[in-house]
Amino acid sequence: MGGQQRRLASLVAGLGDDFRHRILSLDGETGAGALLDRAFAEVEAFPFAKSSLVSLGNLKNFSRVLRDFRPDVLCTYNWGSLEAAIANRLGIKAPHVHHEDGFGPDELSGEQKPRRVFARRAILKRSLVTVPSTGLERIAREVWGLDAACVVRNPVGVDLARFRVADRRYDRAPVTVVAIGALRGEKNFARLIAAFARADEGKRAQLVIYGAGPQQDDLRGRAAQSPAADRISLAGPTAAPETALAGADIFALSSDTEQTPISLVEAMASGLPALAPDVGDIRLMVSAANAAFIPARGDEDAYVAALAALIEDAGLRERLGRANLARSEAFGQGAMIDAFRALYRRAAGRAD
Repeated sequence: MGGQQRRLASLVAGLGDDFRHRILSLDGETGAGALLDRAFAEVEAFPFAKSSLVSLGNLKNFSRVLRDFRPDVLCTYNWGSLEAAIANRLGIKAPHVHHEDGFGPDELSGEQKPRRVFARRAILKRSLVTVPSTGLERIAREVWGLDAACVVRNPVGVDLARFRVADRRYDRAPVTVVAIGALRGEKNFARLIAAFARADEGKRAQLVIYGAGPQQDDLRGRAAQSPAADRISLAGPTAAPETALAGADIFALSSDTEQTPISLVEAMASGLPALAPDVGDIRLMVSAANAAFIPARGDEDAYVAALAALIEDAGLRERLGRANLARSEAFGQGAMIDAFRALYRRAAGRAD
């Protein structure tokens, strides 16, 4: 279950009984519904056909749902949901908030597809657009050409208390490196598996990757062929990231594209040092002390060196972990919920 789904569950719970939600799952997966209070939210699989941009069948189905539900605000998420915005524009014309969280491997920052740029500019020009990062804010304004007043950067936030670890120790052996995320190409866990084998020549550590996805078999093969095969495990998805992080000594991201990853905030709240490529707002998110361990994307030697230093030095892990713990206070769930409540009320014309 990804960060977007966990954020939505937090918002539904935090917004409370002033809001009602009808959530359409475009990929047919409704497992995240288990996190939702059904008094405030309905979740259903939607008959969605993937298309290059517009499917008449999708438009018809979206139009039917919109006429039936008559929402005060239509919320869409990322590129794949924009047909709902088109159906809304052609139909009931509900106020619209579009949430853009980032891009897949085919559309990294700076590699925007012209067709998608044009579509976003045309479809979203009358909408409010919320983004989590400074990079996406810039793209929405400068590349998509959206009105700056309609682009809102809202914070990510987590339940910090859920991830706190009482009396965390930083001198445990073996050192456990943990990664959490969907096993997709843009997460580039192959980078982490290769780097771990190079960084842990002293065989002091173990790597545990939590997640599921289309690259699972490939990554299992890479792990099995690694010189560190006996110290690498793919543990499958976890419904309790707080438990996985409590057992970790280092948190690792290896993505080619991120914006403001919720898993990073969770790791910081757990008091962990973090290793990640310098993508999205990651360098701005971590503590100043940890920023030195956020190497440039593509600098594999620097990534390996940073991981090796964290594995070797318990004092360093403690210094960065405690600094990240303090820094995590900037990402509390309450601020996120208040920001989205204000945004949705603004869209509905009910600003406080």
